[in-house]
Amino acid sequence: LVGQPHHWWRLSLCMLLLLSPGTGTGLLATRGLDRSRQGPPPGAASASAQPVAGDAVGSLAAPSRLGIPRVVFLPSGGGGDDLSEFDLPPAPREGEYGSALASPLAGEYADWGSLARLPPAQLRGSDLNELLQPDSVQRLRFVVSPMEAYGALFRWDTVFAGLRGLHAAAWAEVAEAHGLPFDAEDSDRTVGRRPEIAVTQVFRWQPALDDWGVAQALSYEFCEALGRRFSSYAFEPRPGAVRLLTLLNEYQVPCCLCSELDERSLSDKVEAADMARFFQASICAEDGAETAEQAYLASCVKLRRPPPRGGGGEQRT
Repeated sequence: LVGQPHHWWRLSLCMLLLLSPGTGTGLLATRGLDRSRQGPPPGAASASAQPVAGDAVGSLAAPSRLGIPRVVFLPSGGGGDDLSEFDLPPAPREGEYGSALASPLAGEYADWGSLARLPPAQLRGSDLNELLQPDSVQRLRFVVSPMEAYGALFRWDTVFAGLRGLHAAAWAEVAEAHGLPFDAEDSDRTVGRRPEIAVTQVFRWQPALDDWGVAQALSYEFCEALGRRFSSYAFEPRPGAVRLLTLLNEYQVPCCLCSELDERSLSDKVEAADMARFFQASICAEDGAETAEQAYLASCVKLRRPPPRGGGGEQRT
């Protein structure tokens, strides 16, 4: 065998036969090689399926591309479910490491899409940037129609005229009822803010600064006065608003209307002005957005557009 260079692997098998530990393991490996190359005899079971006494049982795989056989040694007993001879740690008991529902945020982060169902105060722009990225089909569609990749956000007083006048009249009524100073220019700064913040930080009425309960009482009176005027007021769109919204709808750009009104009042006034067909989503008081930033992120979720692609429209004059 040594003089034949093409049969060097046979010499390796002879060495394996002489050096293999146990009784019959090397012989089983050599005979298994012959059977694996020549095929098993009729009616005979494979060698790997028969248990053999010893430290290990030889289980042969198919020869490699170079013609060298591969030998796999399994634990004695055929590699069954009995793993008592291995030093394994004990299996953890149910509830040993705590339950996934123990955390108050476990239900909110149950799946990847649950990030979009968080309240506006817990939304983060970085999460929405990754969550709302378009898929492959949407990217191909945006190549054909690039404007569809963006969304348009509008505040109520940007689309409809008259809201600032209603705020000024309601605040004037509250100030007159309690003998408090009132400046009409300050009322414009109260639009979009909570009434308590307007009382304490915009008008800075002294009774409200000394007692938070007085600030809340003045806020309730303002809401009642504003509600009476709002229910009987017919809103009209600002000049150019219909033309802009019509153009955006022609290019299939989704639009969202943001307001501090409740959902029913918002929908009734928008339908009365015949503007409901222009908006695919809306942000109202039920959404819980307390700041302009929170309303912006909540609008991106409803429009299914990442924050960098959500453009806002705001009236500054």
